[in-house]
Amino acid sequence: MATTTSAALVVGVVLATAAPATAAPGVAEPGSEGAAAAAAEPFATDAPGMNIGTATFPNGAGPIKEFPAFPTPGGFSCEVAIANNGDLISDEFLGNTMGRVDPHTGEVSEIPLPNPGGLPGGQNRGPDGNIWFMEVGGNAIGELDPETEEITTHPFPWANVNVTTGLPLPKEINNGPGIPFDNTWAKDGKLYFTAIGLNAIGSFEPESEKFELIPIPTPVAGPVAMEEGPDGTVAITEGTSNKIALYDTDTAEWNEFAIPTPGVTFPAGLTVSPDDKYLYFGETLANKIGRLDPATGEIKEYDLIALRKDLLGGALPGGNPLPNPGQLRFGSDGKIYFVQGTFTGGSRIGQLDPETSEYHELETPSPVSMPCDLNNTVPGKMIFASFRSNRVAYFDIPNTTDISNTYPLHG
Repeated sequence: MATTTSAALVVGVVLATAAPATAAPGVAEPGSEGAAAAAAEPFATDAPGMNIGTATFPNGAGPIKEFPAFPTPGGFSCEVAIANNGDLISDEFLGNTMGRVDPHTGEVSEIPLPNPGGLPGGQNRGPDGNIWFMEVGGNAIGELDPETEEITTHPFPWANVNVTTGLPLPKEINNGPGIPFDNTWAKDGKLYFTAIGLNAIGSFEPESEKFELIPIPTPVAGPVAMEEGPDGTVAITEGTSNKIALYDTDTAEWNEFAIPTPGVTFPAGLTVSPDDKYLYFGETLANKIGRLDPATGEIKEYDLIALRKDLLGGALPGGNPLPNPGQLRFGSDGKIYFVQGTFTGGSRIGQLDPETSEYHELETPSPVSMPCDLNNTVPGKMIFASFRSNRVAYFDIPNTTDISNTYPLHG
């Protein structure tokens, strides 16, 4: 049974955003009610405490603007979801808190987790407008109502043991070897998540609060990233077995695809193409972007080092000069944007044109920022958060392409 900071669970309406009749063909529209609210007013550009870059990509995207840092030192902010009122919500992993940014004023605040060892990880906006996140240390799913700032905890029914002694722990602690890291909503209405320590993915049905554990065929697969895949599948990266896997929620069948580059490339980050044909992923240690065609099993790789204009990709960076690509998203200009050096001290955002293979990089204003994840659901903007700088940032991009298929299921 769920435990909550309030006796009542506030349930919102199912969100749907209709494109206005005046929208130009091919132009991206907001991905949710929250994305529309965020897009309704200009983002802050010079609020106190902001860091403002000056460089831009060749197509005019940029510069990067960082909102003020969250109050908790070393909070390690990562993913960004959007509340109904347009506020930006970020999980602060080591800070054990959820950060909040008003993008129109730059004001920041925080919402602590009830579980002192929760450690919030991967998150997604749900059909109720709440932000559903993984408690990496708490062995649970967290659910934040941005309106009331109440957090409901849904503890896992398995693996609630001390990883040192193997003895059961109080349900309020609920730690264990499950290690849930990322999540996504699927077409069957369930929230799916990775469980690294159990070599499985799990699912959670909110209405019944029923959990299910689904083993991954490959032993020691190391499931890291998870997103909705082509044709409504659930896609994961297998970080240690060097594979990309698709799980069909209708048939309960797995399809696993070995990455051509040998060794451990540590695939991290996934996004489906606007035409729903391909699945793109970052190969962190191989410095490549991969493209999987599930219909044929063919994987094409973009070698970022080879695609660079010079050895270091421009001026000497403020962090690790290697691309080390992680999470990635399509922008409303049709290009792929991705974080670089999330776990390896990087400080750049990459831009790849999948048609021409043209590749560019942009330095974040904060050095060694370790950018972590991206949100593309506000047309004309790319929003991201960074581990080390503990800030949410954004940059403007052209809005010329319909990328609505690439949005998370509920925006």
